[in-house]
Amino acid sequence: MATLQVKDLPDDLHAALRRRAQEEGTTLSALVTRLLRRELALPSTAAWLDELRRRPVHPDVDVLAALDDVRE
Repeated sequence: MATLQVKDLPDDLHAALRRRAQEEGTTLSALVTRLLRRELALPSTAAWLDELRRRPVHPDVDVLAALDDVRE
């Protein structure tokens, strides 16, 4: 298994990670690994924007009327 060293990690972020790991009864390493897995399961910003661009546009939808309906 590989090792990752994070340099210049702000003290407050390190403290928050350590607190969270302690609250969850896990190690700092296990917590960071889980957070990284969760983040990497999401599409990158570029992939997400590309997907949005590929979605069909629905010009027949009246967005303002829909917003008015929701607000009522």
